[in-house]
Amino acid sequence: MRVKVHMAEQQGEQAASSLCDQLQITGKELQTRLAFLSFGEQDGRNLVEIHDVVSSHIDEIIGEFYDHLLQFEELRGILSDQALVERLKGTQRQYLLSLGLSADCVEYAEGRLRIGLTHERVGLKQKWYLGAYHKLYELILRRLAVRYSGDASRLSSLVLTLNKIITLDEIFVVETYYHATMQRLEDSLHRLNAAHRQLEDFSRRDSLTPVDNRRALMEALATEFHRSRRYQHPFALLFLDVDHFKEINDRHGHVFGDHVLLHVVQSARGIIRPSDIMGRYGGEEFVIGLVECDQSGALQIAERIRLKIAQEQFSWEHRSTSVTVSIGVVMLSPEIDQVETLVTRADQAMYHAKRRGRNRVELYSEACESM
Repeated sequence: MRVKVHMAEQQGEQAASSLCDQLQITGKELQTRLAFLSFGEQDGRNLVEIHDVVSSHIDEIIGEFYDHLLQFEELRGILSDQALVERLKGTQRQYLLSLGLSADCVEYAEGRLRIGLTHERVGLKQKWYLGAYHKLYELILRRLAVRYSGDASRLSSLVLTLNKIITLDEIFVVETYYHATMQRLEDSLHRLNAAHRQLEDFSRRDSLTPVDNRRALMEALATEFHRSRRYQHPFALLFLDVDHFKEINDRHGHVFGDHVLLHVVQSARGIIRPSDIMGRYGGEEFVIGLVECDQSGALQIAERIRLKIAQEQFSWEHRSTSVTVSIGVVMLSPEIDQVETLVTRADQAMYHAKRRGRNRVELYSEACESM
């Protein structure tokens, strides 16, 4: 039985690679399969006689086959289009006339596999497909029994050959259905993993700005903190706070304030490296971790961020304001054994910059704690 629709037929023909390649079926593999079924020279001669019987009664076989199918409601739904039924009868005729011929060739296997793939794609359950092979076997067997009714030995030999070739085709069906199912499962797993990664990414992102949220920020900082301590590499932390942010919100509204924060993030991201860490610590506060960066480099980067933001008048929807930031800088040192201590000192340096007039960069020192 070859139940299929034209669209599925086209999809099968447009496959990027052959099914035999995907299932690693070669000519040598086919010979092994036939040998396993004890398919020998006598079977090859038998196939010629079977082919003669089938071709002599092909219209009867196909007619009885479809009469049988139409007894079942689920199959009647598939075969409700008469034009489709006629097309299917034509393709089944081709199938029956090629039954077992060149079974040791890859082209034979490819054709059988594609038949299975087409049926699988249109949603035909495997029970119907495999059941149809048994019905075909029965219909052909009846014709053989009539022709060789007086020669039981010859009939027995032909029946064994027919069983072997039908079994070979059934194996192709099972392999195709299994392969298609596994492909769907792999595709589903891939989509699930992609969705999981996307959700994980969303869970780590700040709800407003395109940087890490506080949880993800602290995780990233902790990882780099321990790596830098272990290998004694320089690591700098910048604590950035938008000056007079409450006044900006009060004067222009919170939506405008949100865009100010986006502007600050974009300005800072344009200066730091992709390997550096940036996240929103809370409100208008942002933390930047500069990987493999010494004190001179950290102060230079902080100053560039401060200057870039201060020099650009921010405008949005016909409103504009000047924006400045205060930045505290701290370097990883041997006595700092927790990333939280590093963040606290950077925060203290930032507040030191605020007290000294804002729009400044301050390096942490013990003086920051006493003020």
